[in-house]
Amino acid sequence: MAEDLIDNAQIIQFSSYVHVLAQQLQSRLRPHVELRPMSGDQMAYDGIGPVEASPVVGRNPRVEFSDINHLRRLIARQRFTLTLPIDEHDVRGMLEDPQSQYAKACVYAMARVFDRVVVAALFATVYTGRTFASSVTAANDGVATVTATSALTYQQLIAIHKTFMDNDVGNEVPEQLVMGIAGNEYVSLMQEVELINDLYSQNYVVDKGRMMEAAGIKLLQFAANAPKPVLAVASGVRACFAMSTRGICVAMSKEFALKVEPRPDLVETKQVQINFDFGAVRTEGVLVQLVNTTAS
Repeated sequence: MAEDLIDNAQIIQFSSYVHVLAQQLQSRLRPHVELRPMSGDQMAYDGIGPVEASPVVGRNPRVEFSDINHLRRLIARQRFTLTLPIDEHDVRGMLEDPQSQYAKACVYAMARVFDRVVVAALFATVYTGRTFASSVTAANDGVATVTATSALTYQQLIAIHKTFMDNDVGNEVPEQLVMGIAGNEYVSLMQEVELINDLYSQNYVVDKGRMMEAAGIKLLQFAANAPKPVLAVASGVRACFAMSTRGICVAMSKEFALKVEPRPDLVETKQVQINFDFGAVRTEGVLVQLVNTTAS
């Protein structure tokens, strides 16, 4: 009988470390978008279009008003939630309470949701007008498409810069440009002599082991093999992107709200729950480019 009272932890050694599987832990895009508070279900992102001055002929001419467009875009709030149960029976089988790891897993999941919503907004149809009755597709909004299905090359990075330059993006005040890629695109760029040879660049990316920037564009790396990839793939084509940090506005009505509470309706159970309310919209089409690459 005494042997039956021996705790299993004395027979089977349990680790006090709970391993969290490899995954994206933080939002890649949050530092590169405009954040604004949001108090309702919908929010209007307002802007004004360009205006040009006119020559004046003669003395004391009559005033003629110039026209200026007021731009309004809809940001619709989305609600995301994630709830994980913690069974005390499972906790007793471990030397460490997994509650903190469950909480981290929830936060990691919301960080990935943030990036997915932002990437979707890059190419989504936007709703404009005083009552948001008009819709504008990405192509009609000025979002350019770069075809890099053969390989992402240095010349295509230069073409991306040219498109931004021709649309007056960053011509006077330098703007931070970012590009979302996966492993295939990274391999292609690491084979471009102009990016890795010290005759062209002093960044010594090969010695450093990781290319963080290419042709002045910051590289944001996403996992192609994630269960729900941030960069969508359709018919073997991956939708990568290049954008200015002015290209997306994210409105948040509720920041990450994490809570742990008991569940009296369930036996020896607590729950970890996280909620997040926010929405995103493309601010201007010329600040975004779609870069189509081959996914495999």
